[in-house]
Amino acid sequence: MNHKRTTAATLAASSVVLLAACGDKALSCADPAAVSLAQQIYQQSFDKEHASMDPERQRQVQITSKNTKVTVESITTARSDESTGNKHCSAVLTAVMPQGAIPTDQRMLNHLRGTYEPQGAALEGDTVKGSVTYTVQRTEDSKEILVTLTGHLAFMGLFHDLAMLRVFDKSEAEIAKIAGEAPPAAEAKPAEPSPAEVSPVAQPAPAVATSAPTNTAPAAASVPPPANVTADATTVTVPHLCTAAETPIFACSTGKKRASVCTGRASGNEQLTYRIAPLDGTVEMEYPSGGAGAASAFQRGSQVVQDGTAVNFLSFDKSNYRYVVYAGDGQNGRKGVVVEQSGKRIADLRCQSDALSRIDPAQLQKSGLSLDSRTLQLQ
Repeated sequence: MNHKRTTAATLAASSVVLLAACGDKALSCADPAAVSLAQQIYQQSFDKEHASMDPERQRQVQITSKNTKVTVESITTARSDESTGNKHCSAVLTAVMPQGAIPTDQRMLNHLRGTYEPQGAALEGDTVKGSVTYTVQRTEDSKEILVTLTGHLAFMGLFHDLAMLRVFDKSEAEIAKIAGEAPPAAEAKPAEPSPAEVSPVAQPAPAVATSAPTNTAPAAASVPPPANVTADATTVTVPHLCTAAETPIFACSTGKKRASVCTGRASGNEQLTYRIAPLDGTVEMEYPSGGAGAASAFQRGSQVVQDGTAVNFLSFDKSNYRYVVYAGDGQNGRKGVVVEQSGKRIADLRCQSDALSRIDPAQLQKSGLSLDSRTLQLQ
């Protein structure tokens, strides 16, 4: 597996987009028609990137983008070609972010600055700025203005990251409030299930002893639960997001969210599934979504942390994000979910209550999970 991560802005920072408009005045970098075309180029690139996202991410980014205007400022003429009249221009894309859109975590701010400032995008207070260049020229018949724009993708990448972080780890009610939407209708909670109903591997209650009738067939032997990545088949009383056909090997509440890792079998293959949802909402993320086997979708790892205790973890990569579900030794060991972006930790969702962990490194190895040698970044 290739663990190198690069942002889209890095890969495509030199992309060139061209638009044309009519005009017969002398060319100028600050010409309203040229500036308008540069803004249109940026918006087209933004819309194209937005359309490629999954629906959930589209909604999260749109919450911020719908109330944010991008302007072209600090326009200067870098070079003028006297023979053709072409202008080579420098400018700064600017967007004032809504209240609450800038992270307060200094480590996250340092990560964003370290990622995007070398590419020409920066965060100044509540304003995102990005250095761009564009050229202005006329067509051969001098009836249209042609504009090309470069360098805008770093600005767009920083804006996207800020928009995502604004709603990260927020409940559906909090997201609706930020978006100015009506709060989601409260779902009726089902009656609290008994321990036997919660766990698909709970042992049946002992039958009442009766005298065996004559000439009856022998009782059928009880069927053991399927082999899973955990050998523990005790009753599960912790709330989780697993189906009746699955067994939770990790489950906990992080305060606003509930996270679970579930194990089961399909088509003879061992499967693991990670799910996370608001405490009173539906699942907002499930991985993997295509029923991939555990060995191809997850990795395993262990490390000793600063206090000398061992921490076991499961990890998976999704785009440039790495998710790590971890659990320290012992029933009272710390547990949670770490999220990293491009190798930098952006969240450590600590389990606060209702915690369960049956992550067994030896069993995970038997299930074919490869070793994740990357460091687990815990606070």
